[in-house]
Amino acid sequence: MCSKNRELLNDRPPIILFSGFLGSGKTTMLLKTIEMLSAADKKCAIIINEIGEVGIDNRQMRMMGYDVLDLFGGCVCCTMKVTLEATVNHLLEDYVDLDYILFEPSGMANPSSLYPAIINCGYHEKEIQNVFIFDPTRIALYEKRMKQLFNDSINLARCVVINKLDQVRESEIEAAVKMVEATKPGLKTFKMDLNDELVQEFHQYF
Repeated sequence: MCSKNRELLNDRPPIILFSGFLGSGKTTMLLKTIEMLSAADKKCAIIINEIGEVGIDNRQMRMMGYDVLDLFGGCVCCTMKVTLEATVNHLLEDYVDLDYILFEPSGMANPSSLYPAIINCGYHEKEIQNVFIFDPTRIALYEKRMKQLFNDSINLARCVVINKLDQVRESEIEAAVKMVEATKPGLKTFKMDLNDELVQEFHQYF
């Protein structure tokens, strides 16, 4: 159960979930969003799930001055649900002034498997702001080998960020947009190279 005080006040911090496949740019998107929210004086907690014993990305973020809660030991979708639930509850109970919880799961995780643990903490699905990072260099892979995972991810997403614009042709970017639209018509899509600044429209989205 989540904190009684939070239940009474109904002021749970929104969870921003950065979903996407390995190498799509989730960590870069997370860091950019942290910078954006910090500049707006928002207080955020960061949860990172990594496969393996050494957290490269988490060490990088600690060096930059961010506190990170680590979920090690395997993919969050298959082995870490209880730990994720405990971690979110810990944040809700002990950090009552949070504005956002930012969560980057493993690139092997199906977002649909993460929702039950978060919902068990008292959240409604609409409070999970799922940002899917789309790598347009892998369109053929999505279409041929990862279609179901792609569909599940898009159907849960609140918005899509099409990344790596500098690595593909315009036709591939448009193909990515059409894939999103065919799967979930009307879903908000942002085109941006995450090595640059976030587009202003995305700043206003949260």
